Amino acid sequence: MKHPAPLAIVLTLGLSGCLSARAVAPVVPTAALVEPDGASVDARHLVARARFTVFVFYSSDCHCLTKHDDRLVALYDAYHPRGVQMVMVDPEVRASPQEDAAEARRRGYPFPILVDRHGRLANALGAEYATYSVVVDEEGRVRYRGGIDSDKTHLRANATPYLENALDDLLAGREPRRAEAKTLGCALETW
Repeated sequence: MKHPAPLAIVLTLGLSGCLSARAVAPVVPTAALVEPDGASVDARHLVARARFTVFVFYSSDCHCLTKHDDRLVALYDAYHPRGVQMVMVDPEVRASPQEDAAEARRRGYPFPILVDRHGRLANALGAEYATYSVVVDEEGRVRYRGGIDSDKTHLRANATPYLENALDDLLAGREPRRAEAKTLGCALETW
């Protein structure tokens, strides 16, 4: 019997408490993302612009993500000057570049929300929940994937900062102390 080639598997925990597994690409695929002005940018070209890129998957209706808005802005403020770009990715079926741009302004995001039509990037990276974050290097290799931190909706000062720790480790030239972490967020309504 022929055995399939090994795949990287990411386990995520959703609000329903159900575990699911999905194969994850080791590198960012070619995937067109729609910018707020309607222009298109390829995900591979986007990641080549910075030392590290953080993709955070977005849903306008996710209260878990809304609770993390201030933490995401703080992460951007701390890491953008160090060569890290942050991008929200909206892979949901009702995504609209114009509505997402208005929502980014309303939330005070200093980074864009890009639309992932047909969920190509989300599917390739294994994103099933809003708040799911993926850090890739300038070559598009996945270096971290999982939650922003260990909190869901009740934010605590002693939460484990998964994404922050991964960025600190990567910027120091080390592998992340935790390359995968649990994602606590709302299920994405993707294509």
